[in-house]
Amino acid sequence: MSQSHAQPALAGFTLEVDGIDYAKDIIPRLISLSLTEKLGDEADRLELTLSNHDGAMKPIKRGVYASLSLGWMRGSSVSIGLVNKGRFLVDEVEKSGPPDQLRISARSADLTGAFRKRKDRSWTGTTLGAVIADLASDSGLSVQVHADLAGIALPSVEQAAKSNAAFMRDLGARYDAAATVKDGVLLFVPIGSSDNASGEGFGQLTLTRRGGGRWTFTIPDRDDHDGAEAKWHDKDAAKKRTVSSGKGDNPKRIKRSFASEAEAKAASDAEARKQSRGQYRFSHDLALGDPAIEPNRRVTLQGWDSEIDGVNWLVDSATHRLDARQGLATSVELVSVGYLIQHH
Repeated sequence: MSQSHAQPALAGFTLEVDGIDYAKDIIPRLISLSLTEKLGDEADRLELTLSNHDGAMKPIKRGVYASLSLGWMRGSSVSIGLVNKGRFLVDEVEKSGPPDQLRISARSADLTGAFRKRKDRSWTGTTLGAVIADLASDSGLSVQVHADLAGIALPSVEQAAKSNAAFMRDLGARYDAAATVKDGVLLFVPIGSSDNASGEGFGQLTLTRRGGGRWTFTIPDRDDHDGAEAKWHDKDAAKKRTVSSGKGDNPKRIKRSFASEAEAKAASDAEARKQSRGQYRFSHDLALGDPAIEPNRRVTLQGWDSEIDGVNWLVDSATHRLDARQGLATSVELVSVGYLIQHH
């Protein structure tokens, strides 16, 4: 049997709620399951809609934790298998009818709780990796910071009345990093990086036109910046200086001023990378669901035309859907990636 004719019945999932395996109860009642993962600072979202026609569905309360694996069961002709998608916190439960249904909504569990309490503190003479490690330790998380980011010098940095989650997002935006938490590990990785926080290569993902359904290619209206520049305060010379990154014909000017040349250069590099993304966008419905596709994966497209196939693509978001009629499907949103600037 070819992959394109895999039986929907072989798609499946495991779901533990408060340590109890709910999959056996849920599978016969499943109407739909949807998981959306995004590259930005939004939490991953999980939604389940179940039939409760007989009123016998075990109640699931708000505030409980659910662990999900999604993919293809053993015995399927698809080699993907079940993919661990992490832990989620149930934040909304809704019953409706007729027909009687139960809808459960959850979000990435590790982005809640203590990670969202506001704090005031500052660091001096440190590095970006050390600050991220402090945020993780303070929230009871392990940490992995990519080598290209860990050593960036921070002469001084302040967390002013912000939660660890909000401050982590600020640092991610400043240094163009994907800042996420997966299974109790805080991950801080450059957007568009070819390897993960541990230095292991992601591998190039290739999507072909034969392997999918509907698609849309868009050239959006956007600012035409081709680089970035940032100012820093030279104490010895008692004056402001400017560093730049990218081509520089029409740079994006960063408003804030930095305490050192190294910090300003890291920020301008990050902004230049950000400005180089998104010249093109591509959305695609895959015929065969692949939960291993996650945000921040580099993608090559094959089988469209020379313009589309010639672009360097990055996964901006992925939505995986499982239902009893159509099986497992994946939809991806891709953005173009321009030049990448390495930190030194």
